[in-house]
Amino acid sequence: MATPLSLYVPIKQDAAAQQIAQNLYDGFVDTITPILSKIQIVHYARLVLIPNADGTGIDAIMLVTTFDGAMNPYLSTFWNGGDSFHTFVNTVAAIALDPPQLPISTLSSFENFINSNNLSQPADLYQAYNDTVLQVLAYNAG
Repeated sequence: MATPLSLYVPIKQDAAAQQIAQNLYDGFVDTITPILSKIQIVHYARLVLIPNADGTGIDAIMLVTTFDGAMNPYLSTFWNGGDSFHTFVNTVAAIALDPPQLPISTLSSFENFINSNNLSQPADLYQAYNDTVLQVLAYNAG
């Protein structure tokens, strides 16, 4: 069964935070593809920049993923994925309007940050199929 994550993080409104958010967005696919290809549990992932109501600047970052399994084992997989992921998470946290204690340096603080900013629950997800990423990849390779 797949699980949704809708990580919504309002960000600071200064020029530096706005540029960092844009840079994260611009490099997201190139940065995350090697990690996701290695762990093979994420069906979809995207980073969305939520505009301010007046149309100028970025109000929030939203990371949307659909993955196999439960939330905290998923988060543990990423946390154990290494420095590039830790850098990504700490960069997002640093530009948050209401940042956690920085740096995020433990699995527990990482889980707390993600879970406290997640807008989705497993019951929120419509799922057309029950196959895991590994099953889908095996089917497509066959």
